[in-house]
Amino acid sequence: MHASEGVTKENRMDFRTYIRKYGVLIALLVMFGIFSAIEPAYYSLENILIIVRQASIVGILAIGLTTVIIAGEFDMSFAAIASMTGVMSVFLMGHFHMPAIPAWLISWAIGIGIAAINGIIIVYLGVPSIIETIGMMTILAGLTKFVTKGATLYYATFPDLFPILGRAFVFKIVPTPVIVFLLVILVFVIILEHTKKGRYLHAVGGNPTASIHVGIEVRRVKFLALIISGATAGLGGIMIGSLLGSGVPGMGEGNLIPGISAMFLGAVFLRDGMPNIWGTIVGALLLAVLENGFIMVNMPFFMKEIVLGSVLIISVTIVAVLKKGEIPGVKLL
Repeated sequence: MHASEGVTKENRMDFRTYIRKYGVLIALLVMFGIFSAIEPAYYSLENILIIVRQASIVGILAIGLTTVIIAGEFDMSFAAIASMTGVMSVFLMGHFHMPAIPAWLISWAIGIGIAAINGIIIVYLGVPSIIETIGMMTILAGLTKFVTKGATLYYATFPDLFPILGRAFVFKIVPTPVIVFLLVILVFVIILEHTKKGRYLHAVGGNPTASIHVGIEVRRVKFLALIISGATAGLGGIMIGSLLGSGVPGMGEGNLIPGISAMFLGAVFLRDGMPNIWGTIVGALLLAVLENGFIMVNMPFFMKEIVLGSVLIISVTIVAVLKKGEIPGVKLL
């Protein structure tokens, strides 16, 4: 083989590797460019901030899910936990006239408590995580209907702080969910990429047997990952309640498939089939770009579900191929 042929083959492999690692980011930029060409208002600063705000809650929920997947488990209940915490925050402030901060803290604690129940059943009793969290998701759907009596909770008065996490703006231009999202990103990048706990999470998810041999308490790490998912779900639910200004049964459940999709899209970014924090962020932004673009160009209302389902299937398929049939965190036996 001539030297030139070897160089050409090497360049071809480098190009394929580049596309494989950065394909999601490239898709994000391409879709943003297409929508901007169709509708000039799409790339305005105001709309860009709207896109990031749309990505914020899904992104926060997906970051928690990513942490669980990194640790080798799965969580189907995160969106239902968000519904429960959102409804409870509205209920406590509206029905009991509780100040915003205590209501948020209690609601957040409820989300973490639910995650602790998940952790006990999954980690210490050995129930497969995907099965247990589907069951918890169903239970929480019933409980939110019980609290709301199946109707929307709306009250005439709320504390002054109530809208700050969902509908307020910093400097009258930057939505507060964007600020919260950036803070969550900062915290999780530090935890997952630059701390011993983060290394433990990756080690446990990658090889739990080897982790035990080097002295890592695998069950404790997995339990912590599920608690983190409950904490991010609780925060997301509180933000949803603040954004909507009411308590709606299932108010967070619309984020289930987008959250899972963002995580699996992210697993294709940078690392071959491995969920990671930066990938999840890019995945959430890509989904927000698509959703916002469909609205801006007046796409048929049913296209959102079709595209979202297609994105999920494609991303999971790519991860399955890269991981040779093993989907991270999905274990039925």
